Amino acid sequence: MNILAIECSTSPVSAAIVSGSKIIGFSYSDVKITHSQTLFPVIRNALTAGRLDFSDIEAIAVAIGPGSFTGLRIGIASAKGLAEPRKLKCVGVSTLLAAAYMFLGENAVICPVIDARCSQVYNALFEVNGNTVTRICDDRAILIDDLLSELKTIHDKRIILCCDAAQSVFKVCKQDNVSLAPPLLQLQNAVGAALYAEEAIKENGFCDPKELAPLYIKLPQAERELRAKQRKEVEK
Repeated sequence: MNILAIECSTSPVSAAIVSGSKIIGFSYSDVKITHSQTLFPVIRNALTAGRLDFSDIEAIAVAIGPGSFTGLRIGIASAKGLAEPRKLKCVGVSTLLAAAYMFLGENAVICPVIDARCSQVYNALFEVNGNTVTRICDDRAILIDDLLSELKTIHDKRIILCCDAAQSVFKVCKQDNVSLAPPLLQLQNAVGAALYAEEAIKENGFCDPKELAPLYIKLPQAERELRAKQRKEVEK
C-alpha cells in the first residue's frame, strides 16, 4: 500500500511516501514561509521522487499535533481535500509519536520536545526497542524544569532528545544518559508519520477523511484571549 504522509506541525514542511516499510519518496522544506505556499510543491516533489502519480496513493497520514495551530490546520485541511474525493483511508498521527517512529531500530527512550513558549514544551516519552514503540506517557504541555526532573528518574536507558526544542532542552540538561538526536533526525518529518500509519492501517486504525481533527494540547491564543475576556465580563 502506498501511503502519503504530510507533516507541517512546526516550521519544516515535509511529505513522505512509504510502501512495505520502504521509503519510496520524500521531500522537505524549511524556508520560513507559510505552509500554504510550500506544502503542495513538497507533496509533488515526493511523488516525483517516487515516480508516482497521486492516483497511486492508497492512504493519507497527517500529523495532527501538538504543534503550530496554523500549520496543523493547513496540514489537516490539505489531507482532507486530497483524501475526500477518492475516499482514501486516513490516519491522524500525534506529532510526538511520529517523531518517535523516526528512531525504529534504536534501544532508547525517545523524548520529543516541541517549543510551547513560556518555558514549556509539548512532550511525550516513548520507549523504542528495535521495531517496537511503546508510549510511556500521554502527549502534554510541561514545564522544562518539570521534564528535567522526570528524566532524572530514568537511569537504565539512553534518552534521545528530538524535535525543535531539543537543543534548548539539552543545553540545560546535565544528565549523562541524555543526548541530542543526530541532525538528520532532530526535526520531525513525515517519514515517522508514514511508518506509524502503515502499522495503524494493518490494525484497522484509520478513519474517514471527515474525522481528521487537530490535537490541541493548549487552546489557540485567540481562543484563550476570548475566554479570558468573557470571564472578565462575567465578573463585572
